[in-house]
Amino acid sequence: MKHFFKILLFILFLPAILVCNKCYSKQGDNYFAKGWQELIKDNDTQALKFFRIAYEDAREQNNVEHMALSLLDMGICTYGTSYSNGLEYATAALAQYKKLETLKPQVALEGRLRCLQLISTIYGRQGKNKDAIALSREVIYGFSKLNDTGGYTGLAYSSLGAAYGRMGKTDSALYYHQKALSEWQRTNNYVYLPAAYFNIADIEMQTGNKAASLDLYQHALRIGDSMENRQVQVPAYLGLGKWHFVFDKDRAATLACYLKAYDIAKGLSDKLFYQKVLTSLIDYREQQGEYKQAMEYEQELMSIKDTVNTWEKDRVIKSLEVQFRVQEKDRELSLAQKERKITTLANYILWGTIGFILVISGIAIYLLRRINDRDKQLLQTKETLIEVIEEQRRQQEQLMQNEIEYKESQLSALILQMQQKNELMQELKERIEKDRKTANDNSLNKIINKGINHDREWSDFNTYFESINKNFFTKLKTEYPDISPNDLKICALIKLNMSIKEMAGILNISPDSVKTARYRLRKKLQLETEDNLTEFILSL
Repeated sequence: MKHFFKILLFILFLPAILVCNKCYSKQGDNYFAKGWQELIKDNDTQALKFFRIAYEDAREQNNVEHMALSLLDMGICTYGTSYSNGLEYATAALAQYKKLETLKPQVALEGRLRCLQLISTIYGRQGKNKDAIALSREVIYGFSKLNDTGGYTGLAYSSLGAAYGRMGKTDSALYYHQKALSEWQRTNNYVYLPAAYFNIADIEMQTGNKAASLDLYQHALRIGDSMENRQVQVPAYLGLGKWHFVFDKDRAATLACYLKAYDIAKGLSDKLFYQKVLTSLIDYREQQGEYKQAMEYEQELMSIKDTVNTWEKDRVIKSLEVQFRVQEKDRELSLAQKERKITTLANYILWGTIGFILVISGIAIYLLRRINDRDKQLLQTKETLIEVIEEQRRQQEQLMQNEIEYKESQLSALILQMQQKNELMQELKERIEKDRKTANDNSLNKIINKGINHDREWSDFNTYFESINKNFFTKLKTEYPDISPNDLKICALIKLNMSIKEMAGILNISPDSVKTARYRLRKKLQLETEDNLTEFILSL
């Protein structure tokens, strides 16, 4: 699995928490330890409460390092349910760690790298893979200078593997997941291994390696069961369920694993696990043709997504991203200014330089104001143009709708006229035949038949029909070359949703003849017995 950063981040910061716990124990304050004890149990609300108390206590003591750590802990605690909150706390922690760059540069650098990894995790969940990759690479580079022994480099490698996996680059994903596994084995951080096992197992299963993928999934599940860690158990059962479906074709075992993951995920506060379980169940139900159950899970998934992904959260996230980038730019600017101070040899011609800067600033302000005014004017012009284009589009749509309605009314009138004329001519023909049973003169009958089957009316009908149903006849003739003109008439009347009786009146044939024509048409269209002719014609 690719989304176990919350578990990993917990383990990642565990050594720092234990150190903080020792410091606070001397003062009788174990809020950090209590918070992480609750977080292990997935009691995020209670954990957040302890971290907030720790923050307030650190603020009262003006302990910047502990303020930064508590903010970072709150970010780890909340990002699973709210990306905006996670980014907000990570950004605030970055600001606190920046204050330590002079007094405690190593603590500041390590804290900054942890914050960047949390932000990379959030970006990965949002699908911003390139941003996540850039941040994780910076984390790897930063910890290479600190002689990492805590497994942070492995976590960054795991983030890179997950990002490349989401981008469909399987080889790169496998490479970085194996790097993460090697890094954690090198530093003896075996508690990180479940995520590594999941990630590598997914790729092994994709490549068809049955034995290796099963062993990895089962190994991860044993670790999750021993730790009673539900965020490990859920993806383990999902992976095993998919394995049974792919390799064993054992639908019962697949469903059992999925439902086990479903029961566990419902109790997790991080709804991403819940969403992944629902997605797997939806795919499974659809593959089995159980569309009713699939629809129920789909509605449940939509409800979860609506709760998590609201417009307001997206707006806040965008704002926090901007703040993060601004802070990064400020930091880069600050470093550049320090370097310039070191390389400055003398501070000569001070007043001339100041005057020059003031003049340039005035000119820049003037130019910026002009540019701003021009941009505002352009924006107003664009908005006006968009409104005009939108109004033209609405008018065009209305004209097209009116034209369609007019043609439909003309077509309906033409059909009614043809039907009434045929009925009248048929009645007239029957009356004449009744009165002239012994007569041999069939000229009047020929005139009547000619009136009944007049091609001009059908030509008008075809014109109106094709104007509403574009390329209907052309498509039929192309796909079914054997279809006759009479078959096309039947298709058109079916397209207009007419009954057999109505079609018989228009075509001046008996209902049984219509049924016979429909039967022949079904054979020409190569329809199966269970296929519905009307539904097929309406779908064209």
